[in-house]
Amino acid sequence: MKLIDDMFIVHRARSHLYSEYSAGEVAYVGKGLSDNAVVGFVEPLPKDKVFDFPGITVSAFCEATVQIPPFIACGRAGNGLVALEPKTPLSLGQLAYYAAYINQALRWRFSWYWQTTADRLRRLPIPDEAPRHSFDVRGILPEEKASKSICLELSIKLFALGELYDLVPGDFHNAGILETGPIPLVSCGDLDNGIIKYIAPNDYVYRNKFTIALNGRPLTAKYHPYAFSAKDDVAICLPYSPMQLTTDMFILATLNRERWRYSYYRKCYIDKLKRFRLPLPARHNQVDEDAIRTLVVTSSYWEFIKTHLPNPV
Repeated sequence: MKLIDDMFIVHRARSHLYSEYSAGEVAYVGKGLSDNAVVGFVEPLPKDKVFDFPGITVSAFCEATVQIPPFIACGRAGNGLVALEPKTPLSLGQLAYYAAYINQALRWRFSWYWQTTADRLRRLPIPDEAPRHSFDVRGILPEEKASKSICLELSIKLFALGELYDLVPGDFHNAGILETGPIPLVSCGDLDNGIIKYIAPNDYVYRNKFTIALNGRPLTAKYHPYAFSAKDDVAICLPYSPMQLTTDMFILATLNRERWRYSYYRKCYIDKLKRFRLPLPARHNQVDEDAIRTLVVTSSYWEFIKTHLPNPV
C-alpha cells in the first residue's frame, strides 16, 4: 500500500457558490454521488480554480467521483472538495478503481463531525497499483439520437406547484416495523429510484406517480411507473386534473434542475413545495401540454426513456 500523497497531487478546490454562475460548458462538481456529483455546467468566474486533468474529486464526506476536464469543484470554506491529480498517467478505468476504493474502504472514516481535508486525505493508504482493466461506459448507455429540429413559439408562465398537484406526504414513518411483501416502499434516497424495501399490501398504494424528496437532497423528483407506497419524507404528486405523461416528465425534469435551491439545512417542506414556482409553456393561462409533449418527444433520449414508462406517447 502507498499513501494518496504518493500517488496523487492533492488540490484544494476554489470556486464561487453555484448560484452565482451563468450557464456554460464547465462541469461544477458538488458533494454526493448522484449524477456523478455534477451540479450543472457553468461559465468560470475570476479566481476559480479550473482543473484541466482527468482526476478524482473527494467531498467533505469522502464521496469520490471521477471527473474529466475541464471541471470546477465546490470550494466553500468548511466543506469544500479536494481534487486528486494522478502523478503518473492513469486510464479512466484505473481512476474509477481508486475512486471505488476510496468509497468502499475509506469513506467510513469520515462523517459530519470528522470531515475530509487535503491533509487528512494525503495520509490515507491506497493500493500501490490499479488493475489495467477497462470498461466501456459508453457501451452501456442509451444511444443518443439527434434531436429533431422544431420551431415553437412559446409563451412561458410561472405556475405554483400547488396549483397543479395535490402534494401528499407519504403514509409511513418507521419502515422498520412494516412487514415485508411485494410493494416497493419509496423514500428520499437516490439509490434504486428511492426504493428502500418491499412491504406487504396496504391501504396506501399509488401507481404511476412521481415523488419529491422532502429530506436528504430536497426537491429531487423520481417517477415510479409501478404500484408503490411511500415514507413521509417524500411528497406524492397527485394531479388535480389528468395530465399527459410527457407533462409529468417535463415537470419532474424541471424540478431536478432546481435542486440547488435547497439542501439538508434548507429543506423544502410541503408548504414551501406548494408555493414553489416553475416556468412552463402556457396557453390561455393554462399549462400548454401539447407544446410540452412536442419538446419531450423530440429530445435526444426519449426513444430510450419511453420503453420504461407505461403507455408512452
